[in-house]
Amino acid sequence: MNCRIPLDPVEVHTEIKRSRFLATVAHAPTATEAQRVISARRQQHPDANHVCWAFIAGVPGRTTALGCSDDGEPAGTAGKPMLNVLQHGDIGFVVAATVRYFGGTKLGTGGLVRAYTQSLVAALDALTTAPWRQRTALKVSVPYATESTVRHLIDSHRADIESVAYSDTADFDLLVDADACEPLINALNNACAGQITVHGT
Repeated sequence: MNCRIPLDPVEVHTEIKRSRFLATVAHAPTATEAQRVISARRQQHPDANHVCWAFIAGVPGRTTALGCSDDGEPAGTAGKPMLNVLQHGDIGFVVAATVRYFGGTKLGTGGLVRAYTQSLVAALDALTTAPWRQRTALKVSVPYATESTVRHLIDSHRADIESVAYSDTADFDLLVDADACEPLINALNNACAGQITVHGT
């Protein structure tokens, strides 16, 4: 599945018939994080006429964690067009929130759809993204004597150490790219002469 995720948030300003549109796009790994970003935009612009939004907290086409809102604009003129832009952009784990300051000229329903679409497209054009990597949680217990070697193997297989606990063994909680799990486990088995315990696969 080709999917990209946002890196740093962006904000792009667009003016259409004196109405100002401030479109923000940010990373949203969960629906809760998406709502946090939207709430922050409302707090930053308490006098705005509308804060319309859309999010996909997952991989496009493979998640039900998505939503949108017109926030008082005519139904279907803001949130849904924004969601459509996100869904056709091969971008996931993303939230878009567009602040509108009314400029005195009504845009009509077609004009609003075009305006919200145009402002979000401009923000996406300015967005820096990275490829999405499907990751698996893995717990690995290894003998103390192998810890240094194990850390090197974890790093060389592009896995991230979430935490380490020490009991009779060194217990690593890892996040591993899905396609790297089996190679990493095999490498650890070889390095530890089979003296490892693996959970989470």
